[in-house]
Amino acid sequence: MPVYEGLVASLLTDGKAEVVIRPGKPGIPGAPELTEKVCHCATNGSIVRIEALNRAGARVGDRVCLSRRGGILMRNAAALLGFPVLGGMSGLVASAIFAEGLAVHVTGAVVSTAVGLLLGVIIGGVIYRRSANDQAVISRIIRTRTDMASMLHGNPSRTP
Repeated sequence: MPVYEGLVASLLTDGKAEVVIRPGKPGIPGAPELTEKVCHCATNGSIVRIEALNRAGARVGDRVCLSRRGGILMRNAAALLGFPVLGGMSGLVASAIFAEGLAVHVTGAVVSTAVGLLLGVIIGGVIYRRSANDQAVISRIIRTRTDMASMLHGNPSRTP
């Protein structure tokens, strides 16, 4: 499960927050001259803004830990490959059952296979869109803004 750290920039509707993430180690290892040419998000001043579900109750200015659910890649592959294959196979099976011989009614077999494949692609696309919309979640608050402000002003009573 990928984990990131960031600062809450703003609170949005529906229990979401906008979080600003800065890369921990900017630059491409071993090729610093290529950083600005190839990877725009790996430069020193780069930031990434992401919407996340605010389950931890973070406020603006809090340093938070973001996480994403694992297994998204497998779910996307199943949606984009599995459903179309299952749709095409179910179309073939349906044509074999309803037609009294696959060789006699080739047009019916092709049409039912195409319809099954099309339905599989549509269902896979819908599931992929829902899965791709899977957002990051603020899993915990690392340090609140008041703790960070007290550390900045030298108040020793608030330490991590």
